[in-house]
Formats: sequence, C-alpha cells, structure tokens
Amino acid sequence: MSAALGAIAVHAASVQQELEWINLVLREPVLQPAVRVWNYAAPEVVLGCSGEADGAMLERASAAGVRLSKRPTGGGAVLAGPWLLGASVVLPARHPFFVTGLAQSYRWFGCAHAAWLQSIGIAARAVAAAQAPRVPTLSWACFARLSHWEVEAGGAKIVGLAQCRRRNGIIFSSAVLVGAPPWEILCGVLGEPLDDAAVLARRTTSCAQLLARPQPAGTLASSLLLRLAGELSLSH
Repeated sequence: MSAALGAIAVHAASVQQELEWINLVLREPVLQPAVRVWNYAAPEVVLGCSGEADGAMLERASAAGVRLSKRPTGGGAVLAGPWLLGASVVLPARHPFFVTGLAQSYRWFGCAHAAWLQSIGIAARAVAAAQAPRVPTLSWACFARLSHWEVEAGGAKIVGLAQCRRRNGIIFSSAVLVGAPPWEILCGVLGEPLDDAAVLARRTTSCAQLLARPQPAGTLASSLLLRLAGELSLSH
C-alpha cells in the first residue's frame, strides 16, 4: 500500500467487506499503516482462523438467518452486528509497533482503546496479563475471558483483540461492544447451551451500559478512528 496513512470509518458494513479489504491491502507489501473502523449492519458469527464450520453449524446459521465468516486472526468466535464496532489496522512488517513477543505486541493497541474509552467517559483499562475466569471457561467465545492487553471496564470485558502476522504486513483487529449483544444467537449457531448466553452477559459490558448519555455507533466509530489514526501518526 503506497498511499499515506488511510483512516476511514465504514458504516453499515459486513464482515465480508472487512475481510475483502484486509486481503486487498495484504496482496502486496504494506508500505504505510492503514486503519478502518467498521459498523456492522446485521448479525454475523465470525470464527477465528482455527475454527471450522461443519454442516450442522451451517444449517443452524441458515435457519437463524445469520451469515458465517472466518477471519484470518485467531481467538474465539465473535458475534458481529449493530452492537459491535470493529477496527482493522494493517501495518508494515517492520513497523515500530511490531515486537518479537506476541503478547507484548498488543500493548499499544489495547492501551489506545482504553484511552479512547476513557476520553468518552468510561473508566476502562487494558490488562497486562491474560485472566482466565473460573469454569466454565467457554473457550469457544472471544468475549468469555480477557487475554493480554484486552480491555475491561467495571470488571467486565468490553474490547477483544486479535492479530495475524504475514509476510506482507501485520493485521491488528479489535471488537468493541457498543451495545449488549444477543448472546443467545451466538450460542445457538455454535450449538452451545443457551444458558451460556447469561454467562457471557455477566462477563461483558458495553458502551451503552456504561455511558450516562449513550452515543450513536457512528459517533463512537469516528472517535475511535481518530484515536487509532493519531496513535499511528505519532509512531512515525
């Protein structure tokens, strides 16, 4: 990517659009950072790179009218939809934010999200070390537990992080809960007990729950975009 830093908020998008953009940017060596923040228009279950959708899962998704996608980054399944903001940051392979240790490389990304949440009135923090909850762990769900430098507010997870390192560049991805997701959709599509939806609700929180005066998803997307673009500009 030869252009200067690209920063765009994409509204009413799909996960498929996000994945197509990532693949396009990584088709050639990345020369400059690029960032997109996504508003998702409809429910979509997104599996991590190691997740597999069998026939039964495909049938359940079809019956629920939910699209299934698979992202290039790792981690558990995510339920995208109007309650979620996604951020995609693509960096050159030799960017200053690339460090050898995988866990430590998330520090700038998690801290940037925590600072953004603080700026809009949410007392958030990025956790330095992974925090495994008591059983059940629900390891199939991204938001069931906190990993390195992910973000919590009020003792509950609000931002999940993931990354993928390729020869042409590095992808950092985040998922921010701006509203309370219908976790039963995720449980149903994955064939997990519907009681797990209540567990996920207890372990997570959202901007809508924590802000005294809720903000539209588009406003939140624009402010997150400015924060991430600022971080990338300062790193040059």
